[in-house]
Amino acid sequence: MNLPKLCIITIGNVTSALVLEITRALQFQVELIEIPFTYADDHEEWQHWKSSEPQAFGGIGAGAAGCLLGHRDAWEKFSRSGFEMAIILESDARLTNYGKRYLGSLISNVQTFHWNILHLGTHETMANVFSARNFISLSLRIVAKQLWERIYLKTKSPEFAEMHFPFSTHAYLIRKEAAAYLSRQEINFMAPIDVTLNSYSQVKANRILRCRTPLVIQRTDHPSQTKRLGR
Repeated sequence: MNLPKLCIITIGNVTSALVLEITRALQFQVELIEIPFTYADDHEEWQHWKSSEPQAFGGIGAGAAGCLLGHRDAWEKFSRSGFEMAIILESDARLTNYGKRYLGSLISNVQTFHWNILHLGTHETMANVFSARNFISLSLRIVAKQLWERIYLKTKSPEFAEMHFPFSTHAYLIRKEAAAYLSRQEINFMAPIDVTLNSYSQVKANRILRCRTPLVIQRTDHPSQTKRLGR
């Protein structure tokens, strides 16, 4: 079998149990690249930003800055590697049962279509999506869409939504060329990384997709370093 040249890049304290689960779902061995959580206060670029002339806007907090710097480090290391694709995982990622069944086949099939970044999940749990508050505040169309994606599509192979990157970077697949391009851009501490990538996704030519039924979801049972230090 012609396997994709894939690596897993972890950012922060990703557990070995999660990496093992991902590897089992892929059904083949992949190399692991570990990126420790970046403390922005120790980073030269963040220090320069904070000490420069007063800004019209305050920009992001130290936690979001550390998250941004960690992902840039991941992109740079990946772009210098011999791999074609990388799964980037943060410490608050959790593989879903759907992901255990379909992550391997997704990785095998993504080489057949055009994409640059593929978000593997969402930051919204089932309880959050189908809360009484959401049913009251959301339109019937949005509720029906969520029911379709979260319940019906669980019986199908992964499908993708174009021009959508959720407001979380806990788990996504990225091509080497895209990582190399992103790592060359001037760093901008005005917005968190997920907000920036979401804005990129609104341009169809950027080829950013989301898996409609989550393969990996963001955990909510413990606060991340980003939240602790400030978004």
